[in-house]
Amino acid sequence: MDVFHHSAWDEFLDEFISVFSIYDLIKNKVFICGSYSEDTFANLQEVQKIINENENNLGFFEKEFRRTHLENLILKFDLIAKFSDEIIMVIEHDKGGHMIEMGIILSFKEYYKKTKVFVLKNLDITEVLKRGGLLTPFFVEEESLFYFEDLAQLKRYIDEIY
Repeated sequence: MDVFHHSAWDEFLDEFISVFSIYDLIKNKVFICGSYSEDTFANLQEVQKIINENENNLGFFEKEFRRTHLENLILKFDLIAKFSDEIIMVIEHDKGGHMIEMGIILSFKEYYKKTKVFVLKNLDITEVLKRGGLLTPFFVEEESLFYFEDLAQLKRYIDEIY
């Protein structure tokens, strides 16, 4: 599925510069994905904070782009993923739009090659993912696939990588 955004690129870059700055375009752009639910979004913000401690990185969320492709969230995700240097996916449960995004990532080599996945241990979905859903050829455990037990361990992983 090749998706062409035509004029959306210009609109997206205008929005990016208005949300961040023109100088942020040269940074390592890290698209942080996961559940935006009340229970888990704070964890994603902790991930963003660690990534952004390095001045060469810019960690950001899809929801920071409010004008781009509002009518089609899949096209919006595709546009942001193409623009990003890296993608982080944090899976803490199996309900929500982030699981659709994980499916998109797995569908395109250009996406899964630049993605690191962090999965909370001891969930029903974790067992499915451990039996091959995320393993080779998609991800390699302890290189691009990490299982964490709690927020402290997730933060340690992120800190080591970024």
